[in-house]
Amino acid sequence: MSYRIAAAFAAAVMFAAAPAAAATSGADALKSINKDSDDTLEIAEVIDAGVKTFQAINPDGDTTLESGETKGRITEKEWARFNADGDQTLEMDEWLKILRVHFKRADADKDGKLTAAELDSKAGQRVILMIMK
Repeated sequence: MSYRIAAAFAAAVMFAAAPAAAATSGADALKSINKDSDDTLEIAEVIDAGVKTFQAINPDGDTTLESGETKGRITEKEWARFNADGDQTLEMDEWLKILRVHFKRADADKDGKLTAAELDSKAGQRVILMIMK
């Protein structure tokens, strides 16, 4: 009996600590984040959501993210490229620079807005990883 409880507890901990997964559709992201009901996400909405996600995935409440806190959301290559000061943490400005790059890549028609279809693209899913908790 205690084995089952321990196994269930271990599974719950692993699930809670699992890195983000891009299982959110573009339509669901729009429903969750779009503030002006125009069925698109503008950069201001994306940045706002990115700031909230930064705060939500930062359990120690400091002003930086360590690599474990960003696991599954950004790549090691992005980490190395955007960690300009080389301090092994990401400050908010570095996090948002990465998010802006993903936004630009996802904005296929370059109109400054992301549609559900653009969010469903590979580049769009990178945005979702950074803005959805």
